[in-house]
Amino acid sequence: MDESPAYAVIREGMALREQGRPAEARALLEGLLAEVEGGDDAYAKVFLAHSLADVQPRPEDELAWDLRALAFMDELTDELAVERGNPGGRAALLPSLHLNLAVSYRRLGDDDNARRHYDLGHAHLGALADDKYGDSIRHAFATELA
Repeated sequence: MDESPAYAVIREGMALREQGRPAEARALLEGLLAEVEGGDDAYAKVFLAHSLADVQPRPEDELAWDLRALAFMDELTDELAVERGNPGGRAALLPSLHLNLAVSYRRLGDDDNARRHYDLGHAHLGALADDKYGDSIRHAFATELA
């Protein structure tokens, strides 16, 4: 399956975020919502929602977008996740997603849900590749809510 042009736009949004321009990133990514959510690429849906979470100014909004990404995980197959660069399949996406949920819940004062999502994400660390991304997620688990 070929990668849709939406992926390049999502990556551009993440680059804007990295440059300290979250409002621009948010506007760019929100422009993709109808196209991506109306399509059949479950990975793009997860990627977009998870990316939109990262550019929200309020933890309530960040939480809502990551919960949306988690809901889209039900549509994602291991095959598509591997095809999109996650050798560990769907499970390789769960550590980051659950960690972000844990952090959002903690910011909102919901320690029970924070711990639950931390534990859920931690349970999938073995699915991460032995690479820079995997190392960054494992490091985040060692320093967040540990």
